[in-house]
Amino acid sequence: MAERPLVDRLDEAIQATIAGLETPVDRELEPYVSIARALRDLPRPSFKMRLKADLQGRTKMTVATEPLKAVRQTATPALRVKNAAAAIEFYTKAFGAREVMRFEGHGRIAHAELAIGNSIVMLGEEAPEAGFPSPETLGGSPVLMHLDVADADASVERAVAAGARLVTPVSDQFYGDRSGSVADPFGYRWTVATRKEDMSVDEMHRRMAAMEAQQQPREASTFMPKGFRTVTPYLVVEDAPALIEFTTRVFDAEERYRSVGPGGGMHAEVRIGDSMLMIGGGREGRPLGRAGMPTALHVYVEDTDAVYQRALDRSASSIGAPADQEYGERSAGVKDPSGNVWYIATAKGDRHVPAGLHTVNVYLHPLRAEPLIKFLEQAFGATGVEKYASPDGVVHHARVTIGDSVVEMGEAHGPYQPMPTMFYVYVPDVEASYWRALGAGATSLSKPADQPSGDRTAGVKDAFGNHWHLATQLRETR
Repeated sequence: MAERPLVDRLDEAIQATIAGLETPVDRELEPYVSIARALRDLPRPSFKMRLKADLQGRTKMTVATEPLKAVRQTATPALRVKNAAAAIEFYTKAFGAREVMRFEGHGRIAHAELAIGNSIVMLGEEAPEAGFPSPETLGGSPVLMHLDVADADASVERAVAAGARLVTPVSDQFYGDRSGSVADPFGYRWTVATRKEDMSVDEMHRRMAAMEAQQQPREASTFMPKGFRTVTPYLVVEDAPALIEFTTRVFDAEERYRSVGPGGGMHAEVRIGDSMLMIGGGREGRPLGRAGMPTALHVYVEDTDAVYQRALDRSASSIGAPADQEYGERSAGVKDPSGNVWYIATAKGDRHVPAGLHTVNVYLHPLRAEPLIKFLEQAFGATGVEKYASPDGVVHHARVTIGDSVVEMGEAHGPYQPMPTMFYVYVPDVEASYWRALGAGATSLSKPADQPSGDRTAGVKDAFGNHWHLATQLRETR
């Protein structure tokens, strides 16, 4: 009997497979029949139902969805937000997300799943009482989302149009991506990238080294105003104009900026030597209305004796007459009429300012230096810690470096008692620094927000009472 044609035998085997019959199959037909087995259950009924609902314009969760097992990846991010419904709408507009499912309880979206490309992102309403706060409650998030897209430029533009804030413009990266980043309205940051070139890790290192070698040193960082340093003291007093006058007459300060707010409060900026100071508070006839925040400052001058006398002539009180110190300075101390302490010093040698310091340096008097130093390291990445302690363990002088600034301190003793102080700290990323400070033990004073001044700012208070206002310059305004 003649053998049946191959095409007839293949058709019969495939029909039997589709019908669910498991019949013996010739070896030469097995590769084709195996494909039929894999496809015989598609499309699934649930897919048909969802497709029908989409075509009819019904997208609510009353329709069946694909089994989660069919679309879930091994590791899935789960985001918590305030107003999950608004977040779903935003992610749909900004990133082309598709809602897969949502589960509601007590009028809240407890759990939802969105498909973005080939990935699932879970999200739900925040529940701080259950240990699930949102970035808005915490003031930021250390979580960074990464999206691989076909066109990073168009995707970032779409996200910004939907309400995201541009963090870094799209540009080519040394590691082969073209990417930019945006911050969504719910506290998460998204890097949006298009892969342009695959390369080895060794090649990435080579390109990074070449890029760093070509970079020219910049006169000032773009995230801080010209003339400012990372840490700028902010003196808050009852009579701001009087303090400006004092700094001008005693330290030859140059007033660079002054403004009066709607409530009558004043903000000013003055330069002493190579350093900027911020001064704020009330004015004559318009008192501050709350306690000020005077501070202690270590200021280097060409002639300690002359400056000390000028301070006394301007109603400052002496806390230490000029004297030569064993560490190579001639120094004196005064307290101005506003309560600020000025440690006046002249370094011996070629320059009156020691190497590594600036004309004005902030000086703190914590009860204990070690916890404060640890906080500065964790919160602001302080480095270069130097400590000088007495045999009985009292830290009489310490200093750390934060960015291009030095913060000095000496443990409180005798007339030198804690003076909780206010600072401006310029950082590349306010959200990241704010979150890190909270993680180091600070409490929130204000969440990150854009200001009319052209800065994006946030505020934290450390456990020692100091206020740290974190800022990133978004645009130059003066």
